[in-house]
Amino acid sequence: MKTYFLNGKFVKENQAKIKVNDLGILRGYGVFDYLRTYNRIPFHLEDHLKRFFNSAKILNLKIPYSKKELEDIIGKLIKKNKDLKELSFRIILTGGETNDGKTSQKPSFSIIVNSPHSYSDDIYKKGIKIITLNYIREFPVAKSLNYALAIANWPKVLDKKAGEILYTSEGKVYEASTSNFFVIKNEVLFTPAEKVLEGITKKIILKLAKKNKIPVKETDLFLEDVLKAEESFISATDKKVMPVVKIDNHKIGNGKPGKITKKLMEIFEEYSQNYS
Repeated sequence: MKTYFLNGKFVKENQAKIKVNDLGILRGYGVFDYLRTYNRIPFHLEDHLKRFFNSAKILNLKIPYSKKELEDIIGKLIKKNKDLKELSFRIILTGGETNDGKTSQKPSFSIIVNSPHSYSDDIYKKGIKIITLNYIREFPVAKSLNYALAIANWPKVLDKKAGEILYTSEGKVYEASTSNFFVIKNEVLFTPAEKVLEGITKKIILKLAKKNKIPVKETDLFLEDVLKAEESFISATDKKVMPVVKIDNHKIGNGKPGKITKKLMEIFEEYSQNYS
């Protein structure tokens, strides 16, 4: 049985419980971050913790531990969950218990441990379809708990045999519901610059692209132009570099993962598997 961390204690997963009057339940008030290991080493832990602290600051939540203490806790969780070949961590901070439904008495902090989610090889070989939705997240630079619109629309995603939702507004393209978004035009890698979550995987991809002499441009993207792109992909901790071959009913490029997307897939895979 997996071991979690909850409010200062290491507990078995069946003992991890929070009160129903927690502001995370009552109001969706909270933030989180998600990371995984490669070779049982937390992948870019410092970047994830930096983003977690920034998210908490934006939502006026105080994290009860320092970054060094969180590093130590995650290190202990790796040792305690020795049966897992690789691990994922969902670090969660909510407003905690409340008496009036608005005031936080004491934040609640937890780390959930699991095996990293993985996708079939077929998805990476063939690519996925994504569907558009008119929406901009309320706190785009904070990783908040509010994914209500994405969850409410997920049956539509499944019905259309898609793999993600792409947020657009007034003709601009922003991000996917749990991923960053990229297109490639004239062998230049483009990704939205503003009102999006700064993904850790995105940051790594941009760095690797520049290192491998793939031109990068962070700028406004418009749906009209995106649909004319030669290639497209999304990125996230659990998805890595995942090719997108169709947006709504529009085929991207020739409808297959493109050469630069495949190159970035290979580069990222090599980088992550050799991470130390």
